[in-house]
Amino acid sequence: DEVKVRRYSFLILEKPFKALASKLRAQSRIYFSSEFTNIYKNKTRMEAKDKLFKILRKHNANLLSQYDGFMGYILESEKENNINTPLYKWTKDSLKNTSKVDKYHNSYTIYLNSEEVYPKEVADSLENYLTEIVDGKFIIRISKHDTNPVNNPQPPSKYYK
Repeated sequence: DEVKVRRYSFLILEKPFKALASKLRAQSRIYFSSEFTNIYKNKTRMEAKDKLFKILRKHNANLLSQYDGFMGYILESEKENNINTPLYKWTKDSLKNTSKVDKYHNSYTIYLNSEEVYPKEVADSLENYLTEIVDGKFIIRISKHDTNPVNNPQPPSKYYK
């Protein structure tokens, strides 16, 4: 099951980042092949999917595709008429790019206890479990991102005009 979230990505910052004074947090992502994305989304059983679900249950985790997260952000921004921000414009443009959309459908943010960011040590532990099921065919790779804005993409300057 995918979780509904209010914030769709910590990677883009529209306000000054004040949490640097506190401990940085992390987010884990998992990347599927297109074939496995289809298997993941339907009732097809397979060993890799069973192993993934076992790990997710153990960590009280859910997945949300980057595509669904970005679409959720766009829809929420439009509902709130918050469409003149660099993040909104950049995200909207990104969703018009077919190759990026394909990538976003196969990339999943891992939510732990319905949270998109969590202590780095928790992300490290999760990564250890997930690395065991990366096979390069269905489950392509795992990545971990921290909340330091210096390490994350920001909207290109053209979106600030």
